[in-house]
Amino acid sequence: MPDGTRCDLVTETHAIEVDFARKWAEAIGQSLNYGRMTGKSAAIVLIMEKDGDSRHLIRVKSIIRTFRLPLDLFVVRMDASFAKG
Repeated sequence: MPDGTRCDLVTETHAIEVDFARKWAEAIGQSLNYGRMTGKSAAIVLIMEKDGDSRHLIRVKSIIRTFRLPLDLFVVRMDASFAKG
C-alpha cells in the first residue's frame, strides 16, 4: 500500500484482512484502511479456532452493524482435524 502497510489479499472487488478471531479489533481498522487505499470494498476473513472465539465474532458483527461500516465479513471455522494438520 502507499502508506507502507500490507494487505493480506486483494481481489478485483475487495481488499481483505485475514486474521484470527482474537485480533478482531485490529482486523476492522486494517481492512478499512486497505479498502480506502485501494478503492475496493473492505473485508475481513475471521478465523475461528475454538468455541470460545464466538464472543469475538459477536463483537465484530455488532460493531459493523452499529456503525454501519462498509465492511464484508467472512468467517472460517477450523475443526480439530484441520488444526492438527
